[in-house]
Amino acid sequence: MNITVYSRNRLYETFTKWDVPRDFADPMANYLVYGYEPGGFFTSVLANDFFAAIQSSHPANTVEALKCLVGWIDNCMPPEAYSNYNRVSEWCRLPEGHRRAILEQRGLIYTEQEEIMLALREESTIEPILY
Repeated sequence: MNITVYSRNRLYETFTKWDVPRDFADPMANYLVYGYEPGGFFTSVLANDFFAAIQSSHPANTVEALKCLVGWIDNCMPPEAYSNYNRVSEWCRLPEGHRRAILEQRGLIYTEQEEIMLALREESTIEPILY
């Protein structure tokens, strides 16, 4: 699916509200928007598999960053995209139109019509800063 900078910034703004670090936000955004496999650690987190998440975690990952990510998942992530390995796998296989409709419904991205109107009005947008 193609999204504009407006939708990208809208999605990333949700990460800033939870202080999710960029190296956690990027895989989550790519997973949600494009259906990319998020990798072993993030797949385990999304599947609620604590043991596998800890075993596959990079040594630089912090508990604080994980807490921020989990808060974001609980508050912002569409329920269709997490809770067990089956849902994670299904999300990756969803047609892009279905993923887009769910993300629009959750308010994580703009509708295509809203994106067009924002672009035609040349609305300014600011890229959220993630640490």
